[in-house]
Amino acid sequence: MQLTRIWREHLAAGCPRELAGVEIAGSDARTLDAEISACVSALLCRSLTVDERIVRRLTDISTALADKQAQADEPVAAYCARLNLLVSALLTESQAGRA
Repeated sequence: MQLTRIWREHLAAGCPRELAGVEIAGSDARTLDAEISACVSALLCRSLTVDERIVRRLTDISTALADKQAQADEPVAAYCARLNLLVSALLTESQAGRA
């Protein structure tokens, strides 16, 4: 499953130290990372129903990550790209009927 693979890769890569103090989508980047990881975990455990509110939040996060990626230097830009890939996979899986 693509979502599982992307999530494992994201977890293995970790958060760069340059991410300290960075805000994305109205949240501290590390808090946002935890929010997305919780959604992935809940979806994979089939304990999350992805409703319109969650889809809107994930879509907003995806847009904010793309904006931050365009403005940031490495390694923050690479982190944003990787996290956005995870958000996209989460949206795809939830729309495919896993939720």
